[in-house]
Amino acid sequence: MQLTKEQRIFIVVNALDSNSIHHVQELFQECFPERNSPSKVTIWKNVRKYKTEGTSLNLNKGRSGRRSTERAPENVEIVHQALLANPEISSRKNGLGKSKSTLKRIVKLELKWHHYKMHVRQTTRY
Repeated sequence: MQLTKEQRIFIVVNALDSNSIHHVQELFQECFPERNSPSKVTIWKNVRKYKTEGTSLNLNKGRSGRRSTERAPENVEIVHQALLANPEISSRKNGLGKSKSTLKRIVKLELKWHHYKMHVRQTTRY
């Protein structure tokens, strides 16, 4: 389990005050009894990160992971214009060079449209 902000601050402050990792582990166990004390490597990594970057917090939070290049604004605009020109475009044979799942994802998440195909079951008589 990842360390909380409070726990990271505790580790860095106590590690900088005392140069003993064992002492920091003991203090951590006293302060946070519900949690196992961090390893030597974890303590040193947090201290090193604090010294080099000025923080021991995760700077990549919210920026990590795979980039969504297919849902870029230019691709969304291409799909939008194609659907405005011909609303009956098949998601499988779209002719835009996009996969079926990409087209559905753009329509649902970016354009906020509902992807469906109209089926006529029976005719109405009036």
